[in-house]
Amino acid sequence: MSIFSTIFNSVNLELPKFNTLDEGVDFVVPYVAMFSERLNEQSLYLDKRWLEVRDDINFQENILHVFKEGGVYMRILEGDIATGNWELNLGGFILKFGGKNELFEPVFLNEDYFILKKHGNQTLKGHKKYFVVVREGLARRKEWIDLLEILFQIYRGNTNYIAVVVLLFFVVAIIVFFSLL
Repeated sequence: MSIFSTIFNSVNLELPKFNTLDEGVDFVVPYVAMFSERLNEQSLYLDKRWLEVRDDINFQENILHVFKEGGVYMRILEGDIATGNWELNLGGFILKFGGKNELFEPVFLNEDYFILKKHGNQTLKGHKKYFVVVREGLARRKEWIDLLEILFQIYRGNTNYIAVVVLLFFVVAIIVFFSLL
């Protein structure tokens, strides 16, 4: 895909309908991956209230996740706090909670979204592929599909900016060309 089609298609590109959050993340992440930060940018996720996002209609709980400095992890379910640990190791994010140690690989991170993928092929086991948490203030009262749309706006907004810069460059080039004649 050429840079011009990428830039100008971003203006018209609509998100398709997704049956699951995993499908939506699979679609959106390739577009926004270049805007993701690295896990070592801990200031983006430490001491913030991250609301868990799921596509399950029966999932009505509010689950907050808080990652504290020093590897302390808090999972807050409807106000009840349980603790565990987290660490960066093995090229990923290890979450130690409830007697389980799970390895997650980074998918997307910014000040509003923290998306991790559990190592291995989770879909073969019938499990969700992604662990998606969104800054509580952004996620509150929004459905998962709305949050995917907001995430996709990162791509649209940045590529629209590039389109404007490219257009201005061509306008200036044309003016310079005709002024030299």
